[in-house]
Amino acid sequence: GSSIHEHDSTSRLLLDLPAAMPRTTTHQTSFLLQVMTLGLLVEIQLLAHRSHAMSADAGTARCRGDQAAALLAVKRFLFFTGSATSGPATTTLPSWREGTDCCRWEGVGCNNVTGMVTALNLASRNLAGAVPDSIRNLTALEVVLLGSNKLTGPVPLDAHIFPYLTEVDLSNNSFWGTVPASFFTQPTLQRLCLNMNRLSGAIEEFQNPSATLTYVDLSSNQLTGAIPTSFAYLTALQILQLDHNNFTGTLDLNPFVRLKNLTMISASYNPLLSASGDGSKIDASNNSITSLNLAYCNLTRLPQVLRYLPELGDLDLSCNQIQGEIPQWIWRNMSSLNLSHNLFTTVGRPPHYVNIMYIDLSFNMLRGAVPFPSNGDRLDYSNNKFSSIPQSSFLRFIQINPLLERSGLTTYSVNLANNELSGPIPYSECREQYALRMLDLSGNNLSGSVPPYLLKGCGQLIMLNLRGNHLDGTWPDKTSESCQLQLIDLHGNHIQGRLPRSLARCQYLIALDIGGNHFTDSFPIWMGQLPQLRLIILRNNNFHGPVSISPLVEKNSSADYFSRVRIIDLAGNRFNGDLAPDFFKSFKSMVWDPNRTIAEYDDYTTVSAKEGFISYLVAVDVAMKQQYMRVSKVSTDLVVIDLSSNRFSGFIPRSISNLSSLHVVNLSRNAFGGNIPRELGQLARIESLDLSWNHLVGEIPQELATVTTLAWLNLSYNDLSGRIPSGSQFSTFTSSSFQGGNKGLYGCPLLVKCNLTFVTSPSSSLPPPVREGSTFEDIMLWLFVGVGFGVGFALTIVLQVVCSGRREKIAHSAR
Repeated sequence: GSSIHEHDSTSRLLLDLPAAMPRTTTHQTSFLLQVMTLGLLVEIQLLAHRSHAMSADAGTARCRGDQAAALLAVKRFLFFTGSATSGPATTTLPSWREGTDCCRWEGVGCNNVTGMVTALNLASRNLAGAVPDSIRNLTALEVVLLGSNKLTGPVPLDAHIFPYLTEVDLSNNSFWGTVPASFFTQPTLQRLCLNMNRLSGAIEEFQNPSATLTYVDLSSNQLTGAIPTSFAYLTALQILQLDHNNFTGTLDLNPFVRLKNLTMISASYNPLLSASGDGSKIDASNNSITSLNLAYCNLTRLPQVLRYLPELGDLDLSCNQIQGEIPQWIWRNMSSLNLSHNLFTTVGRPPHYVNIMYIDLSFNMLRGAVPFPSNGDRLDYSNNKFSSIPQSSFLRFIQINPLLERSGLTTYSVNLANNELSGPIPYSECREQYALRMLDLSGNNLSGSVPPYLLKGCGQLIMLNLRGNHLDGTWPDKTSESCQLQLIDLHGNHIQGRLPRSLARCQYLIALDIGGNHFTDSFPIWMGQLPQLRLIILRNNNFHGPVSISPLVEKNSSADYFSRVRIIDLAGNRFNGDLAPDFFKSFKSMVWDPNRTIAEYDDYTTVSAKEGFISYLVAVDVAMKQQYMRVSKVSTDLVVIDLSSNRFSGFIPRSISNLSSLHVVNLSRNAFGGNIPRELGQLARIESLDLSWNHLVGEIPQELATVTTLAWLNLSYNDLSGRIPSGSQFSTFTSSSFQGGNKGLYGCPLLVKCNLTFVTSPSSSLPPPVREGSTFEDIMLWLFVGVGFGVGFALTIVLQVVCSGRREKIAHSAR
């Protein structure tokens, strides 16, 4: 055997010593005997090891010359690509040098008796190139690990040439060509990993299937044709992974059920592959399949063989075209059940004893009552047509699993969004032992008031989404003292009254969206000190009064007050008064600092409520570029200020120019006056600026023309005057950005005095117009110019006709 194998056996013997020691009746005697026995066995082991080492030095065969030559030939065809961590490298496999013992080279293992190479481990070494045919001289290879490199060419191994192979890993490379069928008949091979390559073509059927092959992974290639039925005769097979290929035809599951050792079949993401199997005439009593994944395939029916898999714990048939009923027998104790994105229409209620950790039936056409199991962790029944919630079972199935709770591996959540649920939200005790973390009832027809238990009883709740219902009444001011809420979305209901002051207890709150309701209150100045708040949406309510800033900010520029807010939307209310000169001073997270890392701005690249392994992405509606668009994945880079459709007056605070991360500014439909601040030209990332329908006067600052990111601008319906600045961005704006009011504006794109060759530099001042005539004079001027042009054009045509006729007459007389 090889020296590597002998070293492993020595380690195993030393580790197994305590289990081999005898027991005695008294603790003291037992301890002494164990110590003596341990010492004796260790001494024997050390003596044996020394003896073996001496004999190895004396009689172990060095690497054979032909083996070293073959390895050096392999090295010559490979090159090292380097990596970001290791830096540039000048040599590949530096220990591989001619004249040295190849059995001591890195990644090489040998047989100590014959000197033949038996193991080659070059995984994850940034190697590139094609493996040459010289590797075929290493006929004694048992283990070949070349995974996670950048190797190319056809698969360099063939079981006919390498009869002793036990493990082959060529994964995560760029090998191309077909899969040699000889791998599946090799009598010693146990593991085969060819995943994440560029292998293509069909896999041939094979005879004399291997009795030792336990693991086959061919996923993430470009394989085509039918899945060989011969796979079902690999009697030792435990795991078969065929995902992300282009297999076609029908996968018959019946013969695979006969394999007693098979635990997983995974063939997802084969869009033209279907599956069958009725389970008849087979004995599945000894079947061990625990996981079956056929997502994103072409299934139109539910394979009946599933009911004969007693150990099935994970089933994923999502994203197919399966129709009809979800049968009663599908409910069983499982880890996960995913039947989402199909065409199911009905589902039976699960038995009371069923415990399923994760259920996803979303995006079907299921009707009737919501089928709650007796116990579960995560349920997603969204985007169906469920019409009722059984009051006896609502939220009562969610109970803490102590083992999972301690390990942090569970997040209790219920998603019933976008169904046809109506009536009030059912009552639930929602005590601490239920530990509900996320509840989404958005997009339904629910009515009545928000139940107080959601804010007080559900003390572990981090996400509450009741958006787009018909809820009314007031929001109960009973927020838990230990509030864990990170996201609250009540947008698009009929809730009225004041914003509950007990929300100040929610120190983890990231996003609050109560837009489109009937709240009547003053600006929630008290929310400014919530340390995690990033989004605050109050649009289209009845908030009123001035929007003042905290005295702390006025006196102390370092005070944290709305300091992490990146989206603030106060549009469509009745706020009034002047904005204080330092109003925007507190929005520190809107200031771009090139010396900061992204992590210093926010913890995540997207705004989300996060718990355990699950994150719920925050979605908002943003008025941007004259469109009201849904942003379903809010990036932490998105920075928005929307104060439109209020009654603000006074000057636009120049401090807004400090918010250099701004993307969207909408101050339209207010009563702002004065000049447009030149400092707006410092907003180097702004994409959308709307100052329309105000009382702004003066000229448009030339500095705005230098903002290269500005994609949309609306300055219409003000009292602006002077020439419209020219610039690369301004040349893309249409007249609608300026016309309407603004009677004193002229220049392109307006028709008044548009001079396409007019160019000004940002630093130069605009020259005053030489003379401003009356409108009548301008009309008469253009009229005379038009008449003169028409007469001149007609005269030219007449002269051309006369001259042409005279030339023809002269030519005729000459003949």
